[in-house]
Amino acid sequence: MTRIILPFVLIVAALGLFMMYTNPTYQAIKGLQAEQQQYTTALDQSSQVRAQRDQLLARRNTFSTDDIRKLERMLPDNVDNIRLIIDTNDIAARYHLQVTNVSLNTVSETAAGSIGGGASAVGSVQISFSIAATYDDFLSFLRDLEHSLRLIDVESIKFNTQAATASKTGDVNTYTLTIRTYWLR
Repeated sequence: MTRIILPFVLIVAALGLFMMYTNPTYQAIKGLQAEQQQYTTALDQSSQVRAQRDQLLARRNTFSTDDIRKLERMLPDNVDNIRLIIDTNDIAARYHLQVTNVSLNTVSETAAGSIGGGASAVGSVQISFSIAATYDDFLSFLRDLEHSLRLIDVESIKFNTQAATASKTGDVNTYTLTIRTYWLR
């Protein structure tokens, strides 16, 4: 009878050993292999990103420092409202105009896919101000504002002719501008 029972006991012991030790260990090894594959993929991707970074840095090093300074001025990496107001005031001063009633309206993040594209966001700020000028001086001011290095969108222009005063060069009207400028986040 022990000849008949011993094989069944050994089969049950083998099944128990498989269920309790071998199968869980095999499943753990499969999980570790999947994790290893993820790490290998991440390592390959990081090598590609590193190579692309090095390529872009080498390309950036070919730019002159003057060009880099111009790019940083066009799209700065921080909000510099004071610098924008000073630059706008300097443009106005060329035509003997004065910027008044300056107000910071909104600071926001531009959605991805807008300026610059990709997943990184670009911040923007809306600034309003008034300027008293003749029509010709105002057009010259706008032209210079358009050709400034800073990326600027003129969102609205309102003017008031009732407050116009006569000068030697023509009627002086009050213009209220709302502009938006951008910076990298």
